[in-house]
Amino acid sequence: MLQEISFIGFGNFGQFIVNHLTPYAKVYAHDMRDYSQQAKEKGVTWLSSIEEALDKQAIVLCVPVQFLESLLQLIGDKIKPGTLVIDVASVKVKPVELIKKYVSDEVFITALHPLFGPQSGKNGITGLTVVACEVRYPKFGIITDFLANKLKLNVLIRTPEVHDQQMAYVQALTHFVGRAVNEMDIPDVEQKTPAYQYLLDIKRNLGQDSWDLFLTIENENPYAAKVRQDFLKELEALNYKLRQ
Repeated sequence: MLQEISFIGFGNFGQFIVNHLTPYAKVYAHDMRDYSQQAKEKGVTWLSSIEEALDKQAIVLCVPVQFLESLLQLIGDKIKPGTLVIDVASVKVKPVELIKKYVSDEVFITALHPLFGPQSGKNGITGLTVVACEVRYPKFGIITDFLANKLKLNVLIRTPEVHDQQMAYVQALTHFVGRAVNEMDIPDVEQKTPAYQYLLDIKRNLGQDSWDLFLTIENENPYAAKVRQDFLKELEALNYKLRQ
C-alpha cells in the first residue's frame, strides 16, 4: 500500500474518507480553506502550501470537477514523474481527460469513485461499492487489493466511459429526482406507504449533498443530459395522458 497520501481539497468527503486511510498510511491534506483543526482531530498532517502536497507518493485530487482544470493548470507541470495522481470525482471521463492533458506522461493515474459518502457511509463502509478505473498505473492491482481486502469494499473495475454511462442513470437521474423531492419538502406523515417512505429516504439521503456535488453529477457527466431529457419527456407524456 502507498505510504504517503496527500489530499488536495479537504471538504466533507476528504474529511470523511481519511478516517479509513490513516491506519494504513501517513495522510496529509491541503485546502484553500483552513481545515487545520479538523486535520489534527483526524490524525492528518496539515500542509500550509500546495507545493508540500505535491511532494508526496500519491496525490488525491478531492475537488469538484468544475474546479479541476484550474487546479491542474496550477499544479500539473509541478507533479514529479512516478507520482500517482488519484481522481475521486463522481464522474470519470472529464477528470481523466483533464489529468492526462496537464500532467507528464511519466505521472501515474488512477480514477476511483466511491459510491458512498459521509451520509451513506456513516455507519461504516464495509461492503459498500467503489468503481476503479486503471488509467495509467502498472501497480493498479495493489490499489484494488487494498480496497477489497483492507477496506472490505466491493470493487468494480470499469472504463471511464462505462462508468459515466451507467452513472447517468444510477446517480444523475437519482439525484435529479432527489433534488426535486427535497425542494418540494415533502412531509413525513403517519399514513404513508412503503413507496412513499422510499421518497422520504431519497430526500434524507440526498438532501444534504452540496450544490457543487449536484452540479458535478448533472453537468460534468457527458451522458446525463440525455437521461434527464428522457425522464422529463416521459413525465410530460404521462401528464398529457392524465388530461385526456
